[in-house]
Amino acid sequence: MDENKLEAKLLKIKALAERGEGGERDSAILLYQKLLKKYDIDESSLTKDKLGKHWFTYENDIEENLLVQIFYMVTGDAEYFRRTSRTRGHQCGCICTDFEKTEIRFYFEFYRDALKEELEAFLMAFKLKNHLFPDESARCYVPEEEPEDSELSDILLKAQKIAEDIDKSSPVRMIAGSTLTVDADEASEDVEEEIS
Repeated sequence: MDENKLEAKLLKIKALAERGEGGERDSAILLYQKLLKKYDIDESSLTKDKLGKHWFTYENDIEENLLVQIFYMVTGDAEYFRRTSRTRGHQCGCICTDFEKTEIRFYFEFYRDALKEELEAFLMAFKLKNHLFPDESARCYVPEEEPEDSELSDILLKAQKIAEDIDKSSPVRMIAGSTLTVDADEASEDVEEEIS
């Protein structure tokens, strides 16, 4: 195995061993020790304490927010940097060690994927709560068959649970609220004119 790839793998496993919980942590510790022994690697050679600026690529504001939180989780430092380039896209950077860099990359990839699943469930819940589906008045309406309970996917079940806690948005209330505000402003102007 390539030395750099092996080192990166060992650093990921070490990060999991240090921050994991329960059986996950125990398994990571055993695997880490096994690989050190197998490849005859001195653990002190993996710990590089040299600080440097390291950059990480993200795709959108939510991923940037997550990445910055992981910087803070791993390093304890809230300071970070941004840059954008045509070739690399959007990037955030922080001052960290090589070990922390590997740890940040590992956690970002893991939590980014978990967040995508949660956001998918939330978006479905939002659509359900606000009834953002066509009805008979839609030009191309085709009635959907109701799925049997056994056919409901895990994400749909999760979305239904989340939908219970979401406040329903109403464009009618927004329009009515802005109309009432305009009417109240006009009424106060009429009263002011009568007083003068």
